[in-house]
Amino acid sequence: MSDNVCPSGRTCGLRRAFLFTMNDLRFAFRRLLKSPGFTAVAVLSLALAVGVNSGVFTIVNGLFFRPLVPVRPEEIVTVFTARAAADRAYRDFSFAEFSLLREAHEVFADAAAFRMAAVGIARRAGSAVQRRVAYVVSDNFFSMQGVKPVAGRFFLPEEGRPNADIPVAVVSRRLWERLVGKSDFSPCTVSINGETWNIVGVVPAGFSGGNALLAPDVWLPLGMAARVEKAFAPTRSATNLADPATCTLHVIGRLQPGLTLEAAKARLPALGAQLTTIAFDAADGPRDLEIEPRSRFAISTEPSHDGPLGLFGALLVCMAGVVLLVACLNLANMFLARNLTRSHELAVRLALGASRWRVVRVLAVEGLIVAMLGGGAGLLLSSWADGFLLHSLTNNTSLAALGFGVSLDVTPDIRVLLATLVFCAAAILVFAVGPAWHIARDAARGTVALHQATRTTTDRWGRLFSGRHCLLMAQLALSLVLLFSAGLFFRAADAAARLDPGFIPEGDLIAELDYSLVDRDDVGVLTSVEALAEALRSDPAVRRVALATHIPFGNVNDGFDLSAPGGSHEQPRRARGTETAVSAGYFDTLGVKLLRGRDFTEREWRDPNASSVVILDERAAAELFPDRDPVGQYVERPRSSDGVPSEPIRVIGVVSAHWNKVFEDGPPARAFFPLAGRHPRHVFIHLRGQTADAVASGTLAKHVRSRLTALDPSLPLVRLAPYSTIIDHNIELWSVRFAATLFGAFGAIALLLAVVGVYGVKAFGVARRTREFGIRVALGARPSQIYALLMKQGAVQIAIALSVGLLLSLAAGRLLASMLLRVSADDPVVLMAAAIPLALTALLATWLPARRATRVNPVKALRTE
Repeated sequence: MSDNVCPSGRTCGLRRAFLFTMNDLRFAFRRLLKSPGFTAVAVLSLALAVGVNSGVFTIVNGLFFRPLVPVRPEEIVTVFTARAAADRAYRDFSFAEFSLLREAHEVFADAAAFRMAAVGIARRAGSAVQRRVAYVVSDNFFSMQGVKPVAGRFFLPEEGRPNADIPVAVVSRRLWERLVGKSDFSPCTVSINGETWNIVGVVPAGFSGGNALLAPDVWLPLGMAARVEKAFAPTRSATNLADPATCTLHVIGRLQPGLTLEAAKARLPALGAQLTTIAFDAADGPRDLEIEPRSRFAISTEPSHDGPLGLFGALLVCMAGVVLLVACLNLANMFLARNLTRSHELAVRLALGASRWRVVRVLAVEGLIVAMLGGGAGLLLSSWADGFLLHSLTNNTSLAALGFGVSLDVTPDIRVLLATLVFCAAAILVFAVGPAWHIARDAARGTVALHQATRTTTDRWGRLFSGRHCLLMAQLALSLVLLFSAGLFFRAADAAARLDPGFIPEGDLIAELDYSLVDRDDVGVLTSVEALAEALRSDPAVRRVALATHIPFGNVNDGFDLSAPGGSHEQPRRARGTETAVSAGYFDTLGVKLLRGRDFTEREWRDPNASSVVILDERAAAELFPDRDPVGQYVERPRSSDGVPSEPIRVIGVVSAHWNKVFEDGPPARAFFPLAGRHPRHVFIHLRGQTADAVASGTLAKHVRSRLTALDPSLPLVRLAPYSTIIDHNIELWSVRFAATLFGAFGAIALLLAVVGVYGVKAFGVARRTREFGIRVALGARPSQIYALLMKQGAVQIAIALSVGLLLSLAAGRLLASMLLRVSADDPVVLMAAAIPLALTALLATWLPARRATRVNPVKALRTE
């Protein structure tokens, strides 16, 4: 058979297509290598945009899409119980109720229970203690979710029975390596709350127990619940799971295989009736059961959504998409300008018989190569950025103060790779295929007269609103939106940092004691803190000392509900807010003003049997007593569950209002009670030295630490830091700063791309009009006139772009309003701070080519054609 004859027409067609493709790739590579500057800018621009989008999608993927349960995660639900009444009062489950649900095989294949506790972890008894959040779980907690230990074992059924009292623990991989210092597993012990526990297993890396962001480092069996202080319980006695009235368990279940969520809900009423028969509060009426898909973030007694994280994730995706769009517009302009110089070549190709698709393919292959290089570089950039972010989160003091580890997984998976391919494909369509089709169409029109391929328009409006310039103005407008959004977050962070809290944190040293980490009763705790206060007051280095159960901006608070009798025909007035138990001298030490009345006496804050008194802040006083002086009046707590009224509490003073959180519209209502009557387990000692410099330099902290250790070597001191540092590391303030930094990076990238785009378009325009400028100079035009012409055109385009960007920014501000506090969504300062730098840099990028145009030599310019 002749070599020129193909046995299969289809095979020859594929071969020809392959050869054409390889020729196009070689040709495109040669052209890109001949323009290294253009190629480098294009690849870097796309790498930044794809890197931002790939990195953001990796974060969003880890937060919202990556399965938290390795085996059939769609079957896992959270179970809730509520009173079948209008108020839908939700509560946790008792162990007896959990046992009933675990055996309810008509709905659940299995059910597991857990609760949270604060524990003190150390390598051994007597060594440095770290306060961490632990999950106290049922023996099937891990197996129900399909998790297997990487070493050792998980809990046995006998270890999960109430009051089993078998001290075993399962730890995370990172805690195992940090405490034990080796990667291989062998049985060992760890000190938890001053007692020795046996580590029996290690969970796989990345397992969080159900939260996409935060994870505990230690898991304990339910049989040890009575030995672990329940940090989130209303009373310390709520630890005996054998008591039917102890309702402290969250329950998750795995639905029967093949059972849909709707079908399972239809079977819940019968199961709820069984639950009512064993409920300790059955006298309050029947109870309902509810099931919902498990939340990826919230751990709550009642159904809840993912809160601001969902909105934050959507905002991240939108902002990253805008960055990608800005980059694509920039690259579209670059490729459009580059391809215009090839109009002669393309017209010749079409005149010789090439199809328009063939011409588009030749041009688009260059975009494909740039997209491949930029996408690969962007993927590497996103991997580095996400790794850096994860490292920052892992070592963040604000998150560490919460007692959790970070469980966010930013390892690229198939979804991330597919998303990166989609980003690159979208970019090719915008910056390569679109301009290529446009140029091919114009070149096809130029086959009749090849000299028209390089014709430049002299129409002012046509030049002002040409395709390249419209893309440029859109790019500037979107960049302004990103800069304005970033500015709003920076403004919010600055406003939060400058917030006047209503007290004086500077010069205040905080010693945090957590007695839930040691085995001491309430009397022993009160005796200990009283002795510490007396010893520190007598210390020459200390000027003031006060005690409190909570601190403002401390992330954890107790709430109060008080009522005051109204007038003769009025309903009792009620106030709700934040409750704190304090010692005498607290307000003077913290810097809160006493407006009326008096402070607590020594007997009132030390003696649990002293008369019931309370100090209100001005907001609580205004809500309870708007028409009379609150000092000397009486308030009451709500009636107990058996209907017995509480003892009247006399108001002895009113203090100034002060802030408690960053994410608040204003200071909350506050009520202060004597410390002795509150059975404190968590105590903060406020200390002010003889000089504020001692606190700033750390001298007082070193002295206080040594003094406290000498007074009580077993003291559960978990933190000793200046109050200003604690506020600075507040998780809410950190989140605002984190958002400002993240969106600031988006804005900076958009600004960089916009400047490159402006310079590229203007430089190309000047190069295209070299002949025109030469003729103008030859006919008598001055260089200053050419300069003014170009700058005027650039200024008008920038003004139009900023006007459109202003409208888009105001719309974006409205969308961001729910995430911003104490900042106007149309803040003029932020708008000016975003618009002025963008305008100046765009004018600079316009000025450089305009300046070059004034140096055109008319003789050389007339020879360019």
